[in-house]
Amino acid sequence: MFKHLRDLEGFRLAAADGEIGHVTDLYFEDDEWAVRYIVVSTGNWLVGKKVLISPNAVEAVKWDDECIKVGLTREQVRNSPDIDTDRPISRQQEAEYHLYYNFPPYWGGVALWGRYDQPGAESTEDDTAATREDHEYGAKWDSHLRSAKEVRGYRVEAIDGQVGHLDNLLMEVETWGIRYLVVNTGGWLKKHEVLFTPKLVDKMMWAEAAVNINASRQLVESAPDYDRSTTINRPYEQALFAHYTTHPYWEDEQ
Repeated sequence: MFKHLRDLEGFRLAAADGEIGHVTDLYFEDDEWAVRYIVVSTGNWLVGKKVLISPNAVEAVKWDDECIKVGLTREQVRNSPDIDTDRPISRQQEAEYHLYYNFPPYWGGVALWGRYDQPGAESTEDDTAATREDHEYGAKWDSHLRSAKEVRGYRVEAIDGQVGHLDNLLMEVETWGIRYLVVNTGGWLKKHEVLFTPKLVDKMMWAEAAVNINASRQLVESAPDYDRSTTINRPYEQALFAHYTTHPYWEDEQ
């Protein structure tokens, strides 16, 4: 099942002993293309503080009730490492966060979630040792966390010119992996949306508010039409990847 990241904004976060707050944003990684954190505004409970919740903690997403249930207590969240969500987050801060909650690191492995295909795996001694090393000695690389809210509206630049703007990101619910970018090629007044695979993203140009892609305008504009009523099943996905002449993500994970 696939969902737009925008759909999660405003959802309530329910801990084991009460509500934490509501979703204001999601941080995704533009390297492996997955949602790594849910940004939650706690309101008056923690004096307007924003906290990060990892998909590792999510027990269920109740779409009809607009609620995300997490296997944490309010006290755990209250005492979690203080991370300023308005500033870039270092890998060392992430390591401290994962050690606190005993989550396995999502970095350093070949799978979407480190050594695992989905979030929620129980951390092993090897996971903890690797995370502790990143925390104690500092990471050798920076994290690639980006705001999903910020990138909406970014220009999409094909190899031969602008082809539209980024309207949304489409997430696979089971893995929290971002499988598609929703691109509006029709302009602001005339909406025409298509899906584009992150596999063909060349670079995110943050200073220019643009996404550079390795495809022509004609290739993107002629992709299968997409709207909210489109059923994204395996035949549709196969046709999409055949159109872009690239292998599908599920073959990478076999």
